[in-house]
Amino acid sequence: MHVKKGDQVVLLSGKDAGMSGEVMAVDRDKNRVKVQRRNMIVKHRKPNPLTGAEGARIEIEGWIHASNVALYSKELDGPTRTRKQFVGKAGELFDDRRDAVASFGADKPTTIKKVRVSTKTSEIFDEL
Repeated sequence: MHVKKGDQVVLLSGKDAGMSGEVMAVDRDKNRVKVQRRNMIVKHRKPNPLTGAEGARIEIEGWIHASNVALYSKELDGPTRTRKQFVGKAGELFDDRRDAVASFGADKPTTIKKVRVSTKTSEIFDEL
């Protein structure tokens, strides 16, 4: 999935289109996200006389399909598409994993870090 918990995103469609917010939760199985204070829905809670709880209307964030959000780019001041790149030796970025592994030479690491990069501005969204 192209978004993670804690990312700043812009909604591309729906009643809150064009607005931005932070991703609160990610459901990888159903490919959807919850964005803070966006796509608010009302849940009705029934009163329970046994516990003394009163009935109420509760506003909570609804799920949004991941294809309807895009990462927020500070450089573009708006939404951007991303691609993945791999981090090689000395923080150098490569499009192919094999090139990143080859940059280490004989001392190959056990894992190669993958980062998200803006397609237009080459802005990096993950820590190197």
